[in-house]
Amino acid sequence: MDKINLEVAITKITNYLIKKQAWDYNYIKYSQIKKMISYITKIKKTYILRKIFLSMVDQEIFNKKKNNGVKSYLYKFKNPYNASIKSKETTITFT
Repeated sequence: MDKINLEVAITKITNYLIKKQAWDYNYIKYSQIKKMISYITKIKKTYILRKIFLSMVDQEIFNKKKNNGVKSYLYKFKNPYNASIKSKETTITFT
């Protein structure tokens, strides 16, 4: 049975997607992501590809969105360079 180091594979995939600016692809199907992961890692087994992808989703590397009217989801690679600043609104009153 093939043994794979998930952390090394995820790092390799993430670096490739950053280099390709994959956040510009917008929301895409799992099948397209599976092809990219297979190309990057040279792995052909569906079970291992799915395990890598689910691990990446658990680590929130991808955003997940429900596909309208269908039971499937679409995924988008998160831009690691975007600042995750939450704005707060403060009201000051002078009396």
